[in-house]
Amino acid sequence: MSTDFSYLLKKIEQTDFSTTPFKHLEIADFLAPEHFDAIVRTPQIKLDGYQTTEALLDGLEANGYVIIPFPGCVTNKKEYLTWFHGHSHKKVHEATESFGIVLRLAKYQTAILEDLNKFFESPELVSVLCRKFGIDGKLTVDAGLQKYLHGYEISPHPDIRRKALTWMLNINPGTNPEEAEFHTHYLQFKPEFRFITEFWKGNTGFDREWVPWGWCETAKRQRANNSIVFFSPSNDTMHAVKADYDHLKTQRTQFYGNLWYPNIPIKKISFKAFDIAANQERVEASLPLHKKVRANLKNTKLGDTYRAIKKTLTGENNEKIRKV
Repeated sequence: MSTDFSYLLKKIEQTDFSTTPFKHLEIADFLAPEHFDAIVRTPQIKLDGYQTTEALLDGLEANGYVIIPFPGCVTNKKEYLTWFHGHSHKKVHEATESFGIVLRLAKYQTAILEDLNKFFESPELVSVLCRKFGIDGKLTVDAGLQKYLHGYEISPHPDIRRKALTWMLNINPGTNPEEAEFHTHYLQFKPEFRFITEFWKGNTGFDREWVPWGWCETAKRQRANNSIVFFSPSNDTMHAVKADYDHLKTQRTQFYGNLWYPNIPIKKISFKAFDIAANQERVEASLPLHKKVRANLKNTKLGDTYRAIKKTLTGENNEKIRKV
């Protein structure tokens, strides 16, 4: 007998939007308690007892999970294990420090899991979400149950323009998963970097990009189990994840999904283009020596001329040099 999840549509319709740090829906206790308890206890969710990461990966595959291409991740098991054991310092993006591996459940062995996945792929859910968020146009649905192992990292970003809507439902097994360091950050730009939001707003011909962690501040994190967040990506919907935890005890586990617009090629611009201070330093470093002297003297008092020249030529700050 299938499980009826249609009651979740009313929860979505009746929940008010939150606006901090951007417009989104956050619903606590999304699933009915009996449904959540049944789901989190299923063998395909509650995967424990493994002593090594190699054994865990084998166990995930034996339970119907497959490695998938995903932002911030690699798809080669050997490459991931090499990094995991400290023999590689590779990064998949210049704004991140690590990478992970993500697996999606491809073969459902429990009816309730399959029924919930069908709900997230259903036309009824898509219709409710489109009305709620004011989305129209031709859309495709991509949804599934996923596990994200240690190292998974996506630095702050608002999502690309092609993505119409995204959702994340926490279904984390184990004891006290709320305390694990793998939960989604919802962020906002620090004041000195807020101009990037305006650039994205005024330049729709360029796609939105990941930025370094240090450019943003975390407003909140989605720690609660059985909580779900929906949002429609825009220029301010900054979010990020950095999973640093013991995946032998629990795994970051979510029903995750997106609504996608048709794929239209769009230009990209690296976050480095917005790093004004670093760009200025690179420009000054490339100047010929006589231009460096001129630039340094421009705002220097006449009495400090010799000191300025000495500093420019040697790169030293010698306080003992006598003023002219």
